[in-house]
Amino acid sequence: VARSRPERLTRTAPLVKMRLKKRVHPSSLPLSDRRRKQSGVGALLGLRLRFVAGTNGAGKVFFVTQPNSTVDPESISPRKRGLLLSPRFPADSFWSYRHVMRMIDRKTAFPPLGLLTFAAEMPSQWDFTLMDLNVGEPGDGELRRAIEDADAVFVGAMSIQKRSLVEILNGPARGLDTPFVLGGPFPSTYRDQILNPANDSDRTLYEGLDLLVWGEGAQWIDEIELFLRENPGHSSGQPKLLIPPEVLGHAAGSRKYLNDRTIFKPLGDAPPPRWDLIRPADYRSLMIQTTLGCPFRCDFCDIIDFNGGFTRVKTTDGVRRELEALYETGHRGGVFTVDDNFIGNPKEITRLLEVMTQFQRERGYPFKFYTQASVNLGTPSLEHLIGKMRRAGFIAVFLGIENPDPAALNVMNKKQNKMVDIPATVSKIQEAGIEVFAGFIFGNDTDTLDTAEEIVGFVQSTGIVSAMTGMLTPTPHTPLYEELRQQGRLIDVEFTGNNTDDDVQFLPERMSPEEMRRGMHRILESLFNPGEIYRRAGDMLGRMQQHIFISGVVAPAEVKAAVRSVWQQGIRRIDSRFFRLLLRGMVLDRRMARRAAAEKRELALLEASSRRSSSTRLSPTMVETLSRLVEYSHDYLVRFRPELGLQQVADLTRDIGRRLQSGVISSRELRTLLDGAGGFLEAQIAQYRFPGRYLSHAFELAIMGSHYRQVMRAIVGRHTQPAPERLPLPMTSAASV
Repeated sequence: VARSRPERLTRTAPLVKMRLKKRVHPSSLPLSDRRRKQSGVGALLGLRLRFVAGTNGAGKVFFVTQPNSTVDPESISPRKRGLLLSPRFPADSFWSYRHVMRMIDRKTAFPPLGLLTFAAEMPSQWDFTLMDLNVGEPGDGELRRAIEDADAVFVGAMSIQKRSLVEILNGPARGLDTPFVLGGPFPSTYRDQILNPANDSDRTLYEGLDLLVWGEGAQWIDEIELFLRENPGHSSGQPKLLIPPEVLGHAAGSRKYLNDRTIFKPLGDAPPPRWDLIRPADYRSLMIQTTLGCPFRCDFCDIIDFNGGFTRVKTTDGVRRELEALYETGHRGGVFTVDDNFIGNPKEITRLLEVMTQFQRERGYPFKFYTQASVNLGTPSLEHLIGKMRRAGFIAVFLGIENPDPAALNVMNKKQNKMVDIPATVSKIQEAGIEVFAGFIFGNDTDTLDTAEEIVGFVQSTGIVSAMTGMLTPTPHTPLYEELRQQGRLIDVEFTGNNTDDDVQFLPERMSPEEMRRGMHRILESLFNPGEIYRRAGDMLGRMQQHIFISGVVAPAEVKAAVRSVWQQGIRRIDSRFFRLLLRGMVLDRRMARRAAAEKRELALLEASSRRSSSTRLSPTMVETLSRLVEYSHDYLVRFRPELGLQQVADLTRDIGRRLQSGVISSRELRTLLDGAGGFLEAQIAQYRFPGRYLSHAFELAIMGSHYRQVMRAIVGRHTQPAPERLPLPMTSAASV
């Protein structure tokens, strides 16, 4: 199968090309032959083999075997071959970023972190191959041979990947003897639908799967191994479910077990994911998870049902090892911190942010982090975390805003959103140089068609470009689902889980299903038509204060993406709005560079006067001016002086701040302050040089906006009714432009 320049994947390891043969299941062989077959190629060669999957230019899948270590063939356990399978995500989803990939020379947005983590937890006698169908679509014959050659297939899936999994089971996997194990959020939430099928797709899952794994795969390693030893072949009978009896013992929709520490155990020191199984260049971003669980109880959320109702945190040493492993892949750029709620445990996350910051400092800030968090990030007790995230190199955060109507937040049990001024929180985060992505939900019992207009108005007034808006989706085992089920309001939808499509999955309270669909279309068309995307992107650029905690290196792929963007979005379409957005970025770069240069000249005058005396008595005006420079100096020392510990930097700048407030400061302290502030301003001037940070960000927003526009058209275009009228821009938003 390896037939297309596998040396592109690794330059150091010898390569072994393997032809997949028709598989005879070990259970059908005599014992002596069974041992020989189970020991596999790895035992015959005296090697522990790892497999890396990739695609050639024609999209054909190939595997590269990578010797990991030389071992004694007589002393090793029988080798097992595991196929890790990640089904396709639908293209018409905001989170797929499918249309962005064409611009930036990537195959897909994110790697299957759950599968890579599971592979790292499994015993060493398992040799894994990953087939990510989002990277390359193999032919049915290739996929069938890969399934047939494996001792077990391990699938990690969300509910949005159900259709792809059903196609695999109905197609390449049909009639094969290889057992299928399904883990991830999909079986954790939709286990009842799989075990008690009511439609064709669920019946396919029932007959095609052998084992369903609830929650984290790591807690079930022994049980999975035992099951596969006792069931080496596929059975079309009812799949077995691995789930704590304490969870099954509670009524549907109950959340009494969510704080049970015997179910949701400490994370401890998990091994880093098996990054050797992927080609990082195929992905827009890599991933890390530092915590699991969330302390809030939103009625629609199913994540806490299997990740826990409190925040479990990895150790600082474990997080640092995972960062090292990411760095060793050679990846530079985006790293999605996929915690359920990054700030769920503020005390612990403060410690983890220090580890992330120190790691970044030591290596010149190779990563751009982004994550998801609750909106109480903007409360007085937690807003200090915004600065810490900025200094760790965070460039974006996803907030679950859901709905601007307090009555709707009450219905969702989204109490944390009522604790904070949400527009002010968005502004604080943007001013820190961190872009805000946001989720909105349409279809609550308080919602009407007017709610669609309120959501649009809120998004337009806050300058949020990436407003992921979806219809309320009731997921099993949540309080929302149980309430709707008891009221007889659920609508049977065979393929659920994609809340950005327009399939209504329950009977709304104050709208008809058709009105709910129209309201959803109205939101999408109003937010993601090209004119509104460009307007909001320009607005957001003006709100952002770009920070210095990222690498200033422009990657060749970014240059290539910019050229493609100019051609496809600007020249081919002759779209003046595109060029106005780029001009907006260039103007902001020039303006901010001039401002920094002017401040630098003022510092030179202060520095000259500080040399004339051993101490300086300061006027109130001078105290105010210099106090602003303390943060500049602090940021410079964090970013460019890694030999100074974070606490040392904090103590130094705090002492200078106290001296300033006393009105007397030594010339040495003043020079230290001015040197740090001067270094900060020089870094700012450098990042605004062509192509500056604002211009680069403008390109990113334009490319992202193109994806959102195409997703919107795909969703709305599935129906033939006339498109609703576009909502007018709110006067406040129009005036701000």
